Amino acid sequence: MKNKPTIVLVRPQLPENIGLSARAMENCDLNNLFLVSPREKWPNKISIQSSANSSKIIKKAKVFNNLDNALSSFHYVVATSNRKRFLNKPQINNFDELFKKIPKNKKIAIIFGPENSGLSNEDLMLADLILNINLSNSNRSLNLSHAVLLFSYKWYEYFNSQKSNSNLKSEFENIASKEEFNFFMNYLKKELDESGFLYPKQKSVKMFNNIKTIFLRSSLSKIEIKTLWGMLKKLSKKRKLNS
Repeated sequence: MKNKPTIVLVRPQLPENIGLSARAMENCDLNNLFLVSPREKWPNKISIQSSANSSKIIKKAKVFNNLDNALSSFHYVVATSNRKRFLNKPQINNFDELFKKIPKNKKIAIIFGPENSGLSNEDLMLADLILNINLSNSNRSLNLSHAVLLFSYKWYEYFNSQKSNSNLKSEFENIASKEEFNFFMNYLKKELDESGFLYPKQKSVKMFNNIKTIFLRSSLSKIEIKTLWGMLKKLSKKRKLNS
């Protein structure tokens, strides 16, 4: 596959795991690594040492202060989690079905959470879809680098098979970037706040998260974002003239 996904490690704690994740990535021909608020000082010698012959991935890894900024240039985001989450968000536990679904010619991010707790609900809200990995009920927790290796291997296996290469077309060819999507959602939230829709205040965060999930599930294209933005501006202008 031409456009390979970027692996995003969110608040990783152990520099060894960052290095081992980079090694796992290169084993499977992935080379783009983003780090969000790593606990230890960066760059880190331990990460370079544990990456073995994959130090070039470590050295060119991009570091961000928050997940929003890290994801702004991507079109489709998959979050990984094996904990029970009561979120109104699409979830999948089959790698083949996942790879058929994601856009093939757009920028894709796969996000992994910190070793001690995994991704938070706030992190998961930024994703289009949650990937669950079926494991034994006696121990469903994977080491961070093992989780990265498992995803990377499945990706490599799928996109190097003759079967998958014959059908790379996706339903999401014109999907908008996360930056474009977030600009629209910020404007929508502002208008909903001003109109009094997000009421009562103590429920406003949950209400807006539900609205955001509806739009995320639709995987809006650039044209659809522009259309919705135009509609919203027109309605807002009319409301303000009548007030």
